[in-house]
Amino acid sequence: MQSKAKNKGKPNITTTEIARRCGLSRPTVSAVLNGTRKVRESTRKKVLDCIREQNFETGMISKALVGELSYMVAVLASNLGSPFHMMMFRGVCEYLEAQGYHVLVHNVRSENQPDPKTLASLHAFRPAGYIILRGAEGIDGAHAREIAEEGVPLVTQGRVEDFESHLVDFDNQAAMKSATNYVIKQGHRRLGHVAGPTFSQGTQQRKMGFLESVVEHGIPMSDAMVVDAGESAESGHDAALEMLKDPDKRPTALMCFNDNVAVGVYRAAHELSLEIPRDLSVVGFDGIDFGELLAPGLTTVDIVPTELGREAARLLLHIIREEVGQKYETRWVEPKLIVRGSVRRLKPPP
Repeated sequence: MQSKAKNKGKPNITTTEIARRCGLSRPTVSAVLNGTRKVRESTRKKVLDCIREQNFETGMISKALVGELSYMVAVLASNLGSPFHMMMFRGVCEYLEAQGYHVLVHNVRSENQPDPKTLASLHAFRPAGYIILRGAEGIDGAHAREIAEEGVPLVTQGRVEDFESHLVDFDNQAAMKSATNYVIKQGHRRLGHVAGPTFSQGTQQRKMGFLESVVEHGIPMSDAMVVDAGESAESGHDAALEMLKDPDKRPTALMCFNDNVAVGVYRAAHELSLEIPRDLSVVGFDGIDFGELLAPGLTTVDIVPTELGREAARLLLHIIREEVGQKYETRWVEPKLIVRGSVRRLKPPP
């Protein structure tokens, strides 16, 4: 009796009736409910809004679509252990959840590793849109291209090579150049750059920013050491041990690919009995939460990852609601240098 009372007033409606009320064809309504072919987002929304408004019961698939899954956004990340990714994910969640959406994060293999089946399970959920964090786009942008082919709204964090999309980004090269300029203005002339993973576009852009600053300030390349490391504290530690082992040639300042790498540099300096910043100045990149808790606090390029996440979410909702034009949009977030205690000012060279 309770079951009958609960369902009273909720007609078991047919696709024909939904089509009549929406002014659409029955095959189009069926495609929306069953995912048998692509439909415009505005058409899909029209059908789902009709079902909600009429309080229809239409089976498990449509109930899922009308309920949480039609208001779900999937976020692809390649390194959930990255504080940067987690801070960006926080910004995505804060914005989307305030708009009534649910957020699902899905860990994929890194951009240099094949992962052909990663999207299969997500497509079954039919999310309203996708956000791809840097490094999760797949080899040659395979994940981004597959989502685009499905016609699902998509925002990428950073540009995917040979692929157009709506995106949020910041200028890696200019940000690292600005940080290196700052260190040089503090009197440092022997510099090192602990670079990121070689397959990363961000690595190449930050490396170029470092070298551009060095050249513009007339510093000989023999005094600018660059070592390819990675994005983890461990890789920063190992690279720093190599770069700092010769007291006569070691840099007085190290520019790091990210803040995680800088943590590894701190550890290497400690093991070599070098004091920061007296013996070695260190600059990070990302602006993650723990940088200010290091001793001394880490000078870093803050690329405001939480705001980057919010901006990605904001742009995605504009696309879902068809509030953008036909051209792809790029939203820029402006990095800023956070000066703390990890850089020493040296006397200007004679």
